[in-house]
Amino acid sequence: MAKNNEQITINEILSYFSENQYVYFATMQDNQPKIRTMVLFYFKGRFFFVTLTNDSKVAQVKNNKLCEVLLPIKDELGNTGHIKMTGTAKICNDPDDRQDAEYYCYFFDQLYEGADDPDFCLMSLEFQVYEVVKPGETHSVKVFV
Repeated sequence: MAKNNEQITINEILSYFSENQYVYFATMQDNQPKIRTMVLFYFKGRFFFVTLTNDSKVAQVKNNKLCEVLLPIKDELGNTGHIKMTGTAKICNDPDDRQDAEYYCYFFDQLYEGADDPDFCLMSLEFQVYEVVKPGETHSVKVFV
């Protein structure tokens, strides 16, 4: 159940993210949800992740840009919650962003030979809705961007 009278800021939401954050990333294929673990990173005020050019998620995003990302969160007492982000994904071909991904993605050098590697695909994510269930709470708070 969502509460609309409670406030949460984007900065508070971002405070739950670490530099390279493991999340669950969902796309659609043939009217069926597809979900996988990804490493999300944030720079220039946007979220990104890297993947292989020929990976199925690339084709899924080209076919349907709608996506969701889920970040499980926990407080110091072990209470759990989550942040669900709903929006769109797109392939990012901007040369500066591709170059920056080498720095922001901690495992980039393990997979790719550089920003021009043909196997390297950079995806940018833009979220329109953040839904937060704070650790230990049972209701969600929605933020529309």
